[in-house]
Amino acid sequence: MSDLSGPASTLNEVHSLLRTLEGCIMQLGDDIDSTEKEELLQFASDLHAAKGHISELFNEVQSVVTEHLGHLAVPVTVDGATVEIKSGSPRKTWDHQSLIEDVSKRIVDSSVDLNTGEVIKSPTEMIREALQFAGISYWKVTKLKELHLDADEYCEVGESKKNLVIRRNK
Repeated sequence: MSDLSGPASTLNEVHSLLRTLEGCIMQLGDDIDSTEKEELLQFASDLHAAKGHISELFNEVQSVVTEHLGHLAVPVTVDGATVEIKSGSPRKTWDHQSLIEDVSKRIVDSSVDLNTGEVIKSPTEMIREALQFAGISYWKVTKLKELHLDADEYCEVGESKKNLVIRRNK
């Protein structure tokens, strides 16, 4: 395995520079009247470009890590965080109408007492329950499984992709 001390040292320098930059930004807020509009907008644009570059670099590292480590059975604790590798498939072109119909039917069916035929949930309760199965722009795959619905039947499924999930300790 290659020696990571060089990249780690460089990353420590970057962190130090980011803390310095943070201080400059805090001071920038105090000096906003004396800052030229174009300079301020250029700074924001440059910082946005740097953010994009950092994202690209992280994606490269993520590819290297997931390619070489494959699967981690449990999260690994490192200094100040846990790291795990998860697999997931991108889902696109959902058939929202069919899925809404099927989710609604299953919720209504589960809201009827089979012995008496009485509807035991109000419409509001049923709607509230239905909303547990959808996000703003996506369907919750694990929740759909609870209704024995396969999300893959309602969307195009792309190739599986591995991602690093990093949770910082607070």
